[in-house]
Amino acid sequence: MSSIVLRALAPALGFVLAGCSVPPSSEPRREARVEGRVALAGPPVGNAFLFLFAPDEAPPEQRGEPRYVAAVPEIRLAAGDARFGFSGVGPDVYRLWGFLDANGDVDLTVDVLAQPGAGDWVPEDSVELNVQPGQTLPVDLSLSRRVHRPLPAFQAVEQGTEGVFTLTDSSTAIVSLNVRSKDFGLLRGDPPRFFVRLADADGDGTADDVNGDGVVDVWPQFFLRFVPKPGQTVPLDRQGRPAQVIVPLLPDVTPFLGSLQGDPSVTVAAGSLQLFVIPLAQAITQEPGKGRVVTTLGAIPVGEYELWAVNDEGGFWFVPNDLGRRTAEPVATQALRFRVVHAEGSDAGTGSP
Repeated sequence: MSSIVLRALAPALGFVLAGCSVPPSSEPRREARVEGRVALAGPPVGNAFLFLFAPDEAPPEQRGEPRYVAAVPEIRLAAGDARFGFSGVGPDVYRLWGFLDANGDVDLTVDVLAQPGAGDWVPEDSVELNVQPGQTLPVDLSLSRRVHRPLPAFQAVEQGTEGVFTLTDSSTAIVSLNVRSKDFGLLRGDPPRFFVRLADADGDGTADDVNGDGVVDVWPQFFLRFVPKPGQTVPLDRQGRPAQVIVPLLPDVTPFLGSLQGDPSVTVAAGSLQLFVIPLAQAITQEPGKGRVVTTLGAIPVGEYELWAVNDEGGFWFVPNDLGRRTAEPVATQALRFRVVHAEGSDAGTGSP
């Protein structure tokens, strides 16, 4: 089993940047202001979006829901006015992060579209802020790194029965599904592809095999993410926070091995991939002094899942998403649900709910 998918879990999970609002304050006199300028490495084309996150939820290491949102419109950036400001900020520790939407295809109301894609500009890291009561805190943010990969937007080829793709919790069943890259007319620039390459996290020029199973780790990474319903439980970390539970998927890169030639610097663009389900579930927690802790569970939880793809720049896509749930012009393929049932009740991969 390839364990590189676990390293992508932290920067991927969570509904990012969508539906956030400024929390109310019961003590207006304690509110602070954060203000500064955006420094652009590229041309002032597009709107800049900025966010204040909790310290353990900020990109690029983590992805959470921002506490505060600000923007600098393109018309101001083009005029040389790159100022931004967050008003009514409660005293606390935050991390500042943002990006320039150079292609104009970001939509903060849609979960999978509320992130930077190809051609956009992002900071090298988020900036930690310690906001004091009543303070006006100056801080600048440099958007110095360009994103090269389009989002790994996809649809599953198998649509299941009544919009549900079903597999079982069997630890022996061999199940696969196929995914196809697609932009749905929403992403600008180069069309999305699965950019297949060998992973080389330490930069030594040799493909990684982190868990020593003899199978090299590759990008992109795929997994099923458990979405527990009320009453369903998952393991907790030491702070009592629920773990993220995933079922890893292994892309079949056999057709590309000849082109990759064992070289992590080589990338092959693919329009579709076959994914094999690794029949186990893993709980991911963050533990003080240990970092990310991975625990293999005794069984795959029965219930609803999302299918995730993550590329080597942290761009992600998952199904089902808001595109499939919206009332106006829903995208049917983005509403596909994934369900795990007990092996006694269904055959794996039949598409029966």
